[in-house]
Amino acid sequence: MSIFESDKDGRRKSHIKNLISVAMADGHLADEEWALLSKIAHHLGMSSEAIQNIRNNPEEVKFIAPKKYEEKLQQVTDLVAVMMVDGDIDQNELELCKKLALKLDLLPRVVSDMINNACYQTKEN
Repeated sequence: MSIFESDKDGRRKSHIKNLISVAMADGHLADEEWALLSKIAHHLGMSSEAIQNIRNNPEEVKFIAPKKYEEKLQQVTDLVAVMMVDGDIDQNELELCKKLALKLDLLPRVVSDMINNACYQTKEN
């Protein structure tokens, strides 16, 4: 089962909660972060009301890691994208991304590699 299908186990909500946590780790939620986060959530089939409910009640959403490696990697990719979208990689956001990667059973280095790869691609373009 893909993260894009059913959310009976709450994986989509968990992912959105993690994205919100990363976006707010620097103390504020930038417009660019909220826009990307909302786009990801809508792509996952979530309504604006559901996203806002998670934002307002994060304690009600428990962490649930996907089982498939590809889904774990996609979640970290989304986390890094939200962290970087405002053009500022805050240390608190970076540390949270690495902690969440660990919770997803991925090495924190994956986060660093994604950042380096994104920066390299930006310089080439």
